[in-house]
Amino acid sequence: MLDLQYIYSSNDQKPLMSDERIVGAREFDNRFLFRSYGVTIAVESTQPEMLRKASELVHRAFGGLVEFFEGKASDAIYSFGIVEEDGLFRLYENGFERTAGPSESNFFKFLNSALRIKVAELAEGHIFVHAGAVGWKGKALVIPGVSHSGKSTLTAELIRNGAIYYSDEYAVLGADGRLLPFPRYLSIRDRSGRETEIPPSAFGASQGEEPIPVGMVLLTRFEEGANIIPEVISPGEGIMEIIPNTVTMRKDPAFSLKVLDLVARRAIMARGPRGDVKSFAKFLLEFFDINTKLPKVT
Repeated sequence: MLDLQYIYSSNDQKPLMSDERIVGAREFDNRFLFRSYGVTIAVESTQPEMLRKASELVHRAFGGLVEFFEGKASDAIYSFGIVEEDGLFRLYENGFERTAGPSESNFFKFLNSALRIKVAELAEGHIFVHAGAVGWKGKALVIPGVSHSGKSTLTAELIRNGAIYYSDEYAVLGADGRLLPFPRYLSIRDRSGRETEIPPSAFGASQGEEPIPVGMVLLTRFEEGANIIPEVISPGEGIMEIIPNTVTMRKDPAFSLKVLDLVARRAIMARGPRGDVKSFAKFLLEFFDINTKLPKVT
């Protein structure tokens, strides 16, 4: 399947789009465009009801940090086509079918993820790190981790304890190294692995709105019975562990490393396993308070 994300010009390293569709690509009659973090995406369909549902999904997926507007498909850097045909929900990327299935709920869940990933991959002037992120006393606590690593569960427990919600999926860092909000409903998995989307307000959370400096990056994983104080590590060690979770590394490694270096030199980098989430969340906020008040050792 052809993916225009990997067709780059030699000058600006952006996907090449034009008014002419590639031969074989499916055409769609209707669309809306949206922009988030400098990335313009077209969502297209031949079915107005599908577009209505997709528009509502975009509102939820980007927590209101999105601009809608009208335009041509060629005004977008990337396009997603959505249709329901023959009992299947079909997803197209840049006119070519990517996947299809009979479940509407699974389809829109997949679309939600695909839209957010594409913005993360193509963002201009920001880097996206797979991480939970909260604000605490004017500084950010960032917890990198892949899916199923427990970062959403820990993020939820931190906001239950008064932290300000910024994201449970991507930590968005600006060129100055500060954390920006990228909110959505928190995806909490139960013991069976079933995922439920819960609004941050259900945890009594306030949602971050302004950029804040990063006070600490915690590299952690769940370990049954763990009761170990995280160790403070060097900026270099921290950067090496964050790189695999940095979505924008593939598109712009130089910029990504520059921002990570800013964060690592200014913030406390810590590493260690965690046990019970309720007790660890309380401990972590105290650990954050103590260590962010100490002089930074590089």
